[in-house]
Amino acid sequence: MTKIFISYRRADSRKDAGRIYDRLVESFGKDNVFKDVDSIPMGMDFRGVLREAVAKCDVQLVIIGKVWLSVADEHGQRRLDNPGDFVRIEVETALQRDSCTVIPVLVDNAAMPAADDLPLDLRELAFKNATVVRDDPDFHTDVTRIIRSLGAPVASPARPVAFNALEAISRFYGLFEEENWDAARALLVEIRASGKAPKVFNLDQHEQEIWDAMLAEEREAEYDVLRLMAQRANTAGVWDALQVFWQSYPDYDPDQLVRFKPAAPPLLSKVLTSAGGLTSKRAPQQPKSPPRVQKADSTATIRAVIGDPFEWCAVPAGEFLYGEDKRKLTLPTFQIAKYPITYQQFEAFVAAKDGFADSRWWQGLAGGKPIAPGKQAWKIADHPRENVSWYDAIAFCRWLSFKVGGGTALEKVNEWALRLPTEFEWERAARGTDGREYPYGNTFDATQCNTKESGNNKTTPVTAYPAGESPVGALDMCGNVWEWCLTDYGKPAADAAGEVLSSDNARVVRGGSWSVIQGSARAAYRDYGAPLLRFNISGFRVFAWLPIS
Repeated sequence: MTKIFISYRRADSRKDAGRIYDRLVESFGKDNVFKDVDSIPMGMDFRGVLREAVAKCDVQLVIIGKVWLSVADEHGQRRLDNPGDFVRIEVETALQRDSCTVIPVLVDNAAMPAADDLPLDLRELAFKNATVVRDDPDFHTDVTRIIRSLGAPVASPARPVAFNALEAISRFYGLFEEENWDAARALLVEIRASGKAPKVFNLDQHEQEIWDAMLAEEREAEYDVLRLMAQRANTAGVWDALQVFWQSYPDYDPDQLVRFKPAAPPLLSKVLTSAGGLTSKRAPQQPKSPPRVQKADSTATIRAVIGDPFEWCAVPAGEFLYGEDKRKLTLPTFQIAKYPITYQQFEAFVAAKDGFADSRWWQGLAGGKPIAPGKQAWKIADHPRENVSWYDAIAFCRWLSFKVGGGTALEKVNEWALRLPTEFEWERAARGTDGREYPYGNTFDATQCNTKESGNNKTTPVTAYPAGESPVGALDMCGNVWEWCLTDYGKPAADAAGEVLSSDNARVVRGGSWSVIQGSARAAYRDYGAPLLRFNISGFRVFAWLPIS
């Protein structure tokens, strides 16, 4: 029997997905139709659980409503652009499987998304032949067409010949009054399948009423929990819970719990405000002088703290071509790490008494205190550290700045300027000055980087692709792991202007990873992630201004 996975966005098409699910279950059986992956065990990687569920299916129906493409998160960024978005993971996994048929199902008069409007890994969806499911009275006719196309006869289940429609309708109203929605739905399916429903009994209207009542009841039950939380002192918990609630019920907030949104912490600006100058011929700005850095052999000191491999790559000052449109920008001299931070190097941070667990490095980040480190997918010393959030990377840089500075007071840590690179600095180091497509040239070469085309299906040692080095000598700037940048995705110019950057804004990731195709690993390609998210495709490298002699 055909196994079917229904992918949908709760804020977009929950009711339509539920009604389609009911019809598919009637024809294919409950064990062969999957809609919600709710029972993800604690501590399990939800991405793996989702991918495993999709892998069991022969067909994926992608339910697309009017806001499927545009639903945004609490940062105002499209959910679909987030590599950790459930819908993106589901669809991406199905598209990667040759044995899975992916069918876009357009509901609520939605249009099919254009390829250019989709993340690169989902663009194949735009070329799949879509089907339309219209509103009532055509809804069930359209779903019947889908069922038949999937190879199931649309036949009524066995039932007594003498079906008493009047008695069934009477029982239905009783169940409706009792608010026994599941039983009422099941009986309504039975009445419809009998073919004996009187014309005055509007099956579609009653089905809509059931779903409206179910969704309103679920919404109120969850919001009641938020009301209870609001009576307690933990206001940060209320705000976090409200973000989760809004994923299913966007903007519903009758008690104005939005008032619990925390203010951006001031400390973050002291440590994270970019000190570098950035000039553009489109928007001229005066470059700022880099902060003074103590004279020291920082390479040797860093190696003593976190071990090898570690080297600096010097990046000369001057003009370079930036972005898809190759506009001219200018940066001062800086240096960037030759390699991403490895698993072994990050473990030095985790194991140190004054390292990961020290709250000093977490001031203004993720509630102001460390949470447990992410679980490394491949615990190999010279592989890049993955499953690190942007917060983890910032905390590491603060700690390493402190260690290299010989125990400099925290408020002076920024004078060392060991931090994440901005996306401008990252692209300059990856691309050189000639606007090339990849660090090693303009033509993609799977033998010089670790992307999906390389066939590794996991991370590789940070020294594995010496021929893929960038013009300044940096490795792994194409593939292996996405690299967190300091830059605010929605306000990239904030770094150049020296503006205060809020800690909860989405951050830029660059370079692609082992799981993406070549287009996402281009030097000019930018993506983003929420700062708290961790993935086994994301890591980071460090940046510094050149020491002054």
